[in-house]
Amino acid sequence: MPFSRINGLRLFYHEQGPDVSDAPTIVFVHGTQGNASLWAGLIDKLSDRFHCAALNHRGRAPSESPDYPSRYSIEQFADDQAAFIEQRGYRNVTMIGWSLGVRTTLAYLDRHGSERAGQAILVAGPPSPNFGGQPLTPPDQDAPPREVWGQQFRASTEACWEGSQRSRATCDLESTLAGIEIPVALFPGRHDPICPHAAAEFMAREIPDATLVTFEESGHAPLVTESERFIDETVAFIERCEASRRALASY
Repeated sequence: MPFSRINGLRLFYHEQGPDVSDAPTIVFVHGTQGNASLWAGLIDKLSDRFHCAALNHRGRAPSESPDYPSRYSIEQFADDQAAFIEQRGYRNVTMIGWSLGVRTTLAYLDRHGSERAGQAILVAGPPSPNFGGQPLTPPDQDAPPREVWGQQFRASTEACWEGSQRSRATCDLESTLAGIEIPVALFPGRHDPICPHAAAEFMAREIPDATLVTFEESGHAPLVTESERFIDETVAFIERCEASRRALASY
């Protein structure tokens, strides 16, 4: 069971697919109530051609979980993500962030730049609390853990939930959008009750190199409800970005 020491904590991660030197890398960033297991189905489908990695953020077993809500924030998750990417030696990665993972990815780009990130896919998350939509429901801590990859996972701890919700209510990254230097694809669900479609439309206008791909049959989780199309659009976006880089390099 792989763990990495990141910013003083022992955090679980999962890797799958060809060796990182032989294939493009996708790094998946989960949301408030999620954990690395969220991405299991996509990783199984994409790991035949991509090196896939998912960090299980602090506050979600089996990663370590500090007892204080102050140890959990979008900025802290972004810093943990950056340390993980650097430790693993990833470069030119595609970052895919879902729900709160959208702001974690935006915070990563703002705080750590795009030296190691080639492109990003932002799924069903706003850049600020102004697009808040409906509040999330706290996780059921009495629910039995879910088994994924032969291991047990549980929703976020109460301290993680409290700290994440505080950060979710205050972290505003709208001003960072215009400075993003990498291609970004936005994958919103048309019927999302948590993050309105207008948030993706706003980001598509503000980010210099943005592509908006709406999932018309989905709510907050197009990666689940339209999984095959999600995979197709992900592969197509990465291939377009790679082709553009090759064309520029040939000049």
